[in-house]
Amino acid sequence: MAELSKKFQKITQEIEEKIKDKEELDFVNKKIFEVSMIYMEIMDEMTKIINERLEGIEKVQEVLDEKLNTIQNSVLGIENDIYEENYDFEISCPYCNNQFTAEIEEKNSIICPECQNVIELDWNEDDEIEYENEETDNSCCGNCCSENCSGCNSQCRNSYTDEELEELFYERYKKEHKDDEEL
Repeated sequence: MAELSKKFQKITQEIEEKIKDKEELDFVNKKIFEVSMIYMEIMDEMTKIINERLEGIEKVQEVLDEKLNTIQNSVLGIENDIYEENYDFEISCPYCNNQFTAEIEEKNSIICPECQNVIELDWNEDDEIEYENEETDNSCCGNCCSENCSGCNSQCRNSYTDEELEELFYERYKKEHKDDEEL
């Protein structure tokens, strides 16, 4: 700012040296002052606009920080759910039909709190699921996961549309879970 003041004084001194008429000098100095005041008003207005924009940016940043915090908490919750070692399972006792929730840590059996019977847990980890071929004309067994059906050794992906395969999956699911729906 001091350098700007020095430049202003130098300009006014040069004007005073060139203009010898007192009345013209006063007029020029007055106009320079008016131009300077216009410039200062413009600078003040620009400063005001910049400050308003900065305040707006700060408010948006606060909102974004809150959203980011919410997302981070959600991700942390999801990570905890995914990597949680113990899971709560809803179990239906096949002996007394009591439904209860239990925390299971790689157990093979659990005791029903109602009838005290031991319920064997079948995790189906190593068991291969056997599928029967309902028709002999290379039709789908309803459980395709590749181009060649492992259940019926046909190329059922080529025989059925995606919608037909979805319907076959759904029908098989309904058959397999028919007992669950009755409960």
